[in-house]
Amino acid sequence: MDNSDSHDDALANRILKYAAATSKTSDLPPFPGDDVESLPSDYEYDENEEYEEEEVEEISEMELLGHLDASMPPLLLAQELFNSDVNSSTFKVFTSDNANELFHQGYTILNNVLPLTTIQSVRQWATEMFKSGKMDKASGKHNEEDDPFREGNARGDYTIWVSPGSKFLEVSPELKECVDWFSGRLHEDLAKVVHLHGQAEYQLAYYPPDSSHYERHRDSFPTDDKEDVDQRRVTAIVYFNPDWKQGNGGELRIFDKGMGDEEEKEIDIAPLAARCVVFLSGVMDHAVMPAFEERIALTSWYR
Repeated sequence: MDNSDSHDDALANRILKYAAATSKTSDLPPFPGDDVESLPSDYEYDENEEYEEEEVEEISEMELLGHLDASMPPLLLAQELFNSDVNSSTFKVFTSDNANELFHQGYTILNNVLPLTTIQSVRQWATEMFKSGKMDKASGKHNEEDDPFREGNARGDYTIWVSPGSKFLEVSPELKECVDWFSGRLHEDLAKVVHLHGQAEYQLAYYPPDSSHYERHRDSFPTDDKEDVDQRRVTAIVYFNPDWKQGNGGELRIFDKGMGDEEEKEIDIAPLAARCVVFLSGVMDHAVMPAFEERIALTSWYR
């Protein structure tokens, strides 16, 4: 794609184009002319004339994403955010295969990114935080009045924010080690591959073993605008489940649409200890399948 055309398809413009295309308002009457004197005195409003009310179509976030995807495959858009001159020999945790997979399919997997002792320590700490009531139920933060189109029970996990400087990192050196890995080595590699602005968010999540899940969603809207600082660009998740086995549930399900010219594929990724899944935030719809054992994960979003 020619970069000169990228701003024509900026996120806001694409949403406005969709709104205009689906508008059900009636055509405006012809303007009477440039001569102001030719305007009737009651032209702006005639109390005896019946006016058609504008119809407002309310759609969910996922429906809007579907319409945006139909106008332009999100993977094709996101590929415009990739840097053209990448030297894989300077990677610290990525490989050239990881970079190519992220570009061509929108996601990639790294294994054994952290020591097992660190994984076990963070898992124990997160479990204690949950049992002591210090983690917030994620769905409880949903404000139905502000966002009536998002299901309040779409997710069943409990979370805390653990960005650098958080008080939680002071009491758990192992958790700080994990966040430092996200904010240091991984962030540096991602910034070599994708144009990033430096901002990142970090969240630790605990899924109780009661079929807790997270319904299909996407972490941001698709964009190809390198100057955009609002939309998340890359999502990375590390898992802390050393005893996970088939049947425990909690898999990450990725909905792979490719370039939109083939049937969507569902890819289930096991939440194995020290596994890191990296995907393009505005491209990949994903869900957490029902968990039947405790499931703990640390997620970072890069803008």
